[in-house]
Amino acid sequence: MSQMLGIGRHFNLGVSVTTAKNRFNMRDYDMIGVLMVGATAVSNLTLNECNAASGGTEQALAVVTQYWTQASAAAPTAWTRVTQGAASTVPSINGGVTYFEVSGTSMSDGFKYIDTTHASATMVYILNGLDVRRAPEALLSAVL
Repeated sequence: MSQMLGIGRHFNLGVSVTTAKNRFNMRDYDMIGVLMVGATAVSNLTLNECNAASGGTEQALAVVTQYWTQASAAAPTAWTRVTQGAASTVPSINGGVTYFEVSGTSMSDGFKYIDTTHASATMVYILNGLDVRRAPEALLSAVL
């Protein structure tokens, strides 16, 4: 009997380090979760939408109304939910983790790529709602 894995069946993964601003194509996904880890100070992550894999137009995507934090990555506690007015920024936790989600339907017409930037954190992207399920080795890179 073959094993069904979450990756390729439910989600795909990607990563963008600090200010690298890797762009993630939302074409094949319903939603993207962003997990911010490794921040060395409290500062804002900025969320953008883009209309091309590179170059093109990049603009702030002010849709984040809630995010979750854990104060310490070393000794995880329960998630704390934080609400805010719709914004394109999410604050980091020094030494902790922050998580938020963005729906593909919240993007402007003609925009299908997401990128983020932060001074010191690494962002792990969890791309959910795959249109086509496949074995992990047959997944396309989420960075296109």
